[in-house]
Amino acid sequence: MLVIRLQTPDDTEPAWALLNGAAAEWAHGSWETLLPLARGQQLVLLIPSRDVLLTTTTINTRNQRQLKQALPYALEDSLASDPEDQHIVWQTHDGSSQVDVAIIGRDRLREWIAALQTRQLRANVILPDIFALPWEADALTLWQQGEQVWIRTTGLGGLACTSATLPFILNNLRETNPAPLHLRLYSDQPAAWADNEQYAITPEHNAEQLQASSLQEALKLNLLRGWQDETSARFRQEWKRWRLAAGLAIAALLLGLGLYGVDAYRLQQQLDVLDAANLQQFAELFPEASGIDARSIKTRLESELIGLRGKAGKSGSDSSLAYLSTFAEALAKVNGLTVEDIRAQSGTLSVELQTQSQQAVEDLRAALESATGGTVDLKSSRSADKVKASLTLGGKS
Repeated sequence: MLVIRLQTPDDTEPAWALLNGAAAEWAHGSWETLLPLARGQQLVLLIPSRDVLLTTTTINTRNQRQLKQALPYALEDSLASDPEDQHIVWQTHDGSSQVDVAIIGRDRLREWIAALQTRQLRANVILPDIFALPWEADALTLWQQGEQVWIRTTGLGGLACTSATLPFILNNLRETNPAPLHLRLYSDQPAAWADNEQYAITPEHNAEQLQASSLQEALKLNLLRGWQDETSARFRQEWKRWRLAAGLAIAALLLGLGLYGVDAYRLQQQLDVLDAANLQQFAELFPEASGIDARSIKTRLESELIGLRGKAGKSGSDSSLAYLSTFAEALAKVNGLTVEDIRAQSGTLSVELQTQSQQAVEDLRAALESATGGTVDLKSSRSADKVKASLTLGGKS
């Protein structure tokens, strides 16, 4: 178990103890030295006790749900801000109505969690650093370093104060504990008050040692306990606020996908119609060809045209096969034309066409004139919503 102690969320000089036995020495250094030690270890984060209020109260119920509801009201006088802004963990005692409580501001707890997350660490336990002090059931532990003082009063209780307020704290402790007041004392400076006969002092010398027994009892007040539940509750609260907008967004997305699907289906149908028309035209132009589908029609058309050119070369420039090849090439460049009839005689090719667009007729004329290098006589007439056209290559229509 790796125990890390920080003074602030952005502390650049952490202290740590690798606690694999009964005790471990505190080490001090940089994050670069500390981070490799954290791999595979249960992580305990000790934060300043000034951030956490440790207190006790009395509630006559053992039901955890009732305790959760009653605690904010029982502790109302102890809270510095709205109970909704506080994260509260507690521990009950068998056969007693006394409840030990730890309170920390939710925003502050998020800062401590984020302090480790920025370094790709995740704490299993977060405790106030007062619980790093050794503790015995029949004595209080007082730790003084410079102006800072920590006092652990019970296994789950304690406080932090300054040396200026220490006399007031000691007076209060003497009033609430049997005389003489038993103290395990460590101080880095002379403590004149310790000579008072009202105190029974046991000197502490292992200031740089952390004992596993010091933390064992305190784990019951892990500040992360219930934090996931609060996160889930906050998510549910936010979801209630935004679920209408989210529902509308999802509905709009589904509608968009539906419209896209309809458009895709309609376009596919149009494509199927065009493919069928192309296959029909190919079959009319090359009736001996077989095994043609929409995917292979372009390749087969090129192959058939090459074959026509070869035949035309053998039979002479006036062959109707040459004109058929020229016409097929031009027709392949124009959409929307349907071949109604083809008549080939020696040196002459006559074609009857049908379309719904006069422009298609003009596009075919332009393609033929570009291929032949001359003027093509292509006649057309409109009836109802159709345009019929006829042309003759190699002779007069």
